[in-house]
Amino acid sequence: MMNLTATHGRPKQLQSLMCCAAALLLSACQQTQIVFTPTEPPSLASFDTPYPLDNHLPESGVIIPATDPMFSDEVYTELDLPYQLHRLASVQSNHELNSNSLSTHALSSNSLSSNSLSSNSLSSHALSSNTLSNRVSLAAISPQAPFNNPDILQIALQEKARALAINLADPCLETFSIRVSLHSINLSLTCPDDVNHIYGLLVQFWQPNTFVDATTAPVDIDNIRRQLKLNKHLNAFSGAEIDKLWREKLLGPEHAYNKVLNNDALFDSLNLNQLQQIQQQAAMQAQWHLFLPNSQAKNAEFNLQASIKQWPLLTTSLPKSLSKSSSHADKLETTTPKQTKKIFLIDAPGSVQTQVRLGYRIDHSINQAIGHTVDSELGDMSETNQLSSQEVTLSCRSLSALMGRSFSGRLYYDLREKRGLTYGIYGQCANAPLSSSIKFYGSTAIEHTGAFVVGILDHLALVKTQSASQGEINALKTYLIGEDLLSQDNSIQRENQYLQQLATGLTQVDVQKLNAELQALTPKRLQQLANGAFSGEPLIILRGDIDRIIPDLTSKLPEWQLERIKVD
Repeated sequence: MMNLTATHGRPKQLQSLMCCAAALLLSACQQTQIVFTPTEPPSLASFDTPYPLDNHLPESGVIIPATDPMFSDEVYTELDLPYQLHRLASVQSNHELNSNSLSTHALSSNSLSSNSLSSNSLSSHALSSNTLSNRVSLAAISPQAPFNNPDILQIALQEKARALAINLADPCLETFSIRVSLHSINLSLTCPDDVNHIYGLLVQFWQPNTFVDATTAPVDIDNIRRQLKLNKHLNAFSGAEIDKLWREKLLGPEHAYNKVLNNDALFDSLNLNQLQQIQQQAAMQAQWHLFLPNSQAKNAEFNLQASIKQWPLLTTSLPKSLSKSSSHADKLETTTPKQTKKIFLIDAPGSVQTQVRLGYRIDHSINQAIGHTVDSELGDMSETNQLSSQEVTLSCRSLSALMGRSFSGRLYYDLREKRGLTYGIYGQCANAPLSSSIKFYGSTAIEHTGAFVVGILDHLALVKTQSASQGEINALKTYLIGEDLLSQDNSIQRENQYLQQLATGLTQVDVQKLNAELQALTPKRLQQLANGAFSGEPLIILRGDIDRIIPDLTSKLPEWQLERIKVD
């Protein structure tokens, strides 16, 4: 009997153990409730010099940016040059002896981002470490209208460069660099060869048969289509789709910048003849600029007569546009979307963080008080007027840097350093011919979403109502002018900056005036800029796990309407 009783008791013990194990498993599978972060008032850094250093540190003088032109224009009245010829100006620098001491390096990117509305750049990575190389660039500029299908053309020109490098076995082609934006296409080569040889390689990309002629370096059209589709897939996977939605909601779907990009139907059906038409349309639309090294550089003597003979024979009329809009889309009147208290949400189920885009379009909304004498303390903000390019640039540069210039910006200091809501938040000034905007962007954990967005909005409200300290203004000036000085000290950056000036219509005199205004910036003036640029409601787009963040957003931003958006 004793043995039977013991044997009968073991299943009960096993059953109890199994129940305990099941309970543990079930409790482990339960999702831990998210504790959302509370909001706090905005906090500003102190730029005051602490005692006793305040009376012992040497006073810094006014930073004077470079006033000499970046490039010297060479004019030959007796020749009908198809391009404007620019020579790199001499730069007295300890680490840049002359223009042929350059190495080419560009950050790689496979898609047009929102930054395409300022520098508007796509970049291809090119390597060149030869310190005795000549850099030659051939740039197509279209200030009045964006190029059609620049995203397609960028991939196609890269593919052509690979084909030429394989077929010609020319080491120069291995240094091919391309920088494409909505208003510029810049092709560059950097190698020790004679500038005439380098020029001859560059013009091959713009010949009227460069894509359809199968006898000289044929391109793989199937590979181009695959890359275009892959880029679209990667953008959706990486979250870059938020920038596409940002551009659409900021400018409106009918704006020229939204009509010339992301032609999905063409991605699927693209053939060599269509590709050739896109290239020829861009060539006919462009104003051409040729950048050569300083005339004192080795192998820098240029044969003008030979360059004219090599110039592509472009068609006499533009082919039918293959974009979603006509080539004159920029001339059509489009309605600027009016921003209301609405937050657009892109659902990313299971995401552990929320991507945030928040900002303003400023080219049609800044008040007339900017740049003019006003009677009241902050100026009369009731009248509005179209701003000059210089005024837009001043507001865009100063305010984006004040709020979002990485470690020393207001948002980074408060939302990261003080409160730990993000790894980083940054400001971006997008200054383009047909639109300008200021955008603040960053990512935050799911539980910080509401507090993060409220923190940005609080700082945008604070800069309009409370003047910055003189110490902060001085730090801002040092940053902006120092940034300009650094760009002047690098030939490639100077070239990119020069192309940006050509696209936006800024002259060297305008740039000098802008630098003078930055030098004269005061707390009151900055507050005027903020009240103009940050007027109305901002555009806010979030990408994250909607079901998890909606309760927090509803609690912290009850006056804001939430709208789910599906990105194609």
